[in-house]
Amino acid sequence: MKLKILAIGMMLIMIGSTFVVSANVRQNDSLEIASEDDIVDVRVAIYTDEKEDADFYSEYCYSKFFMLALKDFSWTVGNTSYRFVPKLLSTKDILRRELTVENYDVLIYTPYQADEHLLYTGLSRLSKNKIRVRNIVKFIEEGGGYFGTCGGAFIAGGMKNKPKTYAEWVMKNSQLGISAVNFQYNTAIPLLAQIAGETESAGFTGAYIFYCSQNEKNPHALWHSGACLNTAISRDNPIFDDYLEDTRKIRWLGGPAFEIPENKDRDMTVLVRFPEEEISTNETMQIYHWKYVGGVRGLIKGIFGKGEIYWYKQLGIIMKPWLFAGDWENTNKIVQTNVANKPFMTSEVYPNENMARIVRCAGHPEFNVWWGGHTEEFEDTDENNLFWGFHRWVDVTPFNETHEDEFTYNYWINRRSIAWASQKVSDNDLPPIYGPSQVSDIYPYEQSAIFTVEGNVKTANGITSTELFYRHSNDTESWGSWTSYGVDDDGSDGWSWDFEAPVVPSHCQFYSIRNVQINEYEWLNETAPPGPDAIAYVS
Repeated sequence: MKLKILAIGMMLIMIGSTFVVSANVRQNDSLEIASEDDIVDVRVAIYTDEKEDADFYSEYCYSKFFMLALKDFSWTVGNTSYRFVPKLLSTKDILRRELTVENYDVLIYTPYQADEHLLYTGLSRLSKNKIRVRNIVKFIEEGGGYFGTCGGAFIAGGMKNKPKTYAEWVMKNSQLGISAVNFQYNTAIPLLAQIAGETESAGFTGAYIFYCSQNEKNPHALWHSGACLNTAISRDNPIFDDYLEDTRKIRWLGGPAFEIPENKDRDMTVLVRFPEEEISTNETMQIYHWKYVGGVRGLIKGIFGKGEIYWYKQLGIIMKPWLFAGDWENTNKIVQTNVANKPFMTSEVYPNENMARIVRCAGHPEFNVWWGGHTEEFEDTDENNLFWGFHRWVDVTPFNETHEDEFTYNYWINRRSIAWASQKVSDNDLPPIYGPSQVSDIYPYEQSAIFTVEGNVKTANGITSTELFYRHSNDTESWGSWTSYGVDDDGSDGWSWDFEAPVVPSHCQFYSIRNVQINEYEWLNETAPPGPDAIAYVS
């Protein structure tokens, strides 16, 4: 009884906590690109109450990763240059009606904003929350795009189940109602759930984030929480139609799978699916449920716990009892997932004349990935708590020993999703995937003996050239060797080649390589993609 009374008291404190923080914005337009008349700006509102200041890029800020993916990124296709113009947009800005299609093309609802402020947004009857939701919905209704990952995806709408826990209740009340893609949201704040009688305290897959440690100084919690899944890719949408492989490693922090409703009121596409193998049956990714056994004494002890909290850190002392309370014991029950082969990432078109585009991802393409390793449970002692976590990843391949840039590995997914959602970039002009350049798809497929091949090239500072490679085939089964066709060393009029087929008729495949001179003697050269960027039949 004492434990329940103490929990209720703390709950009232949590519900009463509301906060709105404005953001300072910096812009850097230092890249040398085409004249302003030839530029298409993709104006992106990154919804967060984090502040962009001197520490913004060094601290673990959720919105930082979206800013890093977009800021100063521009690319040219033909004689058109595109650039992202991202700005942080605070709750106060949205209340002031600054989120309009006159000001922005796409809204990113960051996981930080969804998770960190869920207790506040769950108080749906507050006038500020009604205004906030109304202004976001109006932006979508008028044609503004939407991109959300993890919490930012789930808060868009579609929660099927009736809430049974406080965490489910605040998510249900916080939703915007702009999406018709459904999901089953079963999660809970571990201690609250156990006080209510739930043994499996983190509510299914939510354990992958709740049990990973909330210690800001713990590099495991920052860079190795959740799991990196080999998700299955569909090429039914322009976002992925230039991607050549069948799977992509994307980081996941325990979010539920999506469900496409039987009776759809709009166009919907499944872009990515969870792996066919259930996560909880994969021995490298299994984690276990833990049970709190510390009683009232453990909660009181938790109030005096010391350490920097990286999740819900703005709630400070309110979160401390839940995170530092000890102790916990391992139940030896595996956390069961039920997501195999279910939708992981979706797109949809809002059903009105403005046809806003909405992209939602259950994972985190803005976060780093890793290779190898497996989960390992901590030793069961009387000091276990949520702050230090119950499991960790071990034997992960060190970041500096792989050939990939793990921290920017999936930035292209963010860029292409946002460009597509903006309706400002044609489907054939989305940013390149396998590096800083690619050959644009060739339409129509059948061409005459001489035709123009256009490059899609990221802007760079320095002397830049782009080289076209091709190969041909008579039957599309046996192909000749890749051959350099020529170098375009002047991108002022776009990147293109007047291609004359060496054999007619034949099928021709193409890819491009961008080269940038970084000093008098050194060039930064792109590596070849795993396959062709484009193909055409020369009749």
